[in-house]
Amino acid sequence: MSELEALLARAEANGVHDLRGRVPVLDGRVLRDKVALLAAVGAALDFPPYYGHNWDALEECLNDLSWRAGPALLAIVHADALAAEELATLTDIFALAAESWRQQGRACGLILL
Repeated sequence: MSELEALLARAEANGVHDLRGRVPVLDGRVLRDKVALLAAVGAALDFPPYYGHNWDALEECLNDLSWRAGPALLAIVHADALAAEELATLTDIFALAAESWRQQGRACGLILL
């Protein structure tokens, strides 16, 4: 069971949680290729203009976040519509960044639906 599943399994978490406007949501069905995916992620997380729209740039920006206050959370609905290799790379990059930020006490995560 993941940490999120464990958290949501606790009765204390019961209720309605309105995340609209707090967690950007992308639709995997419209992210047809790597270019579209990386552009959408950058826009959703307000990456700075120097963001290079490639995997290295994504990793660099996720590990910096100096321009963004608060949590760096992103949700992708219909994530199964993404190409398997792109989804695997995206999740690997987010997982590493999330672990780094966890150690620093900042929320960072990717939610796949």
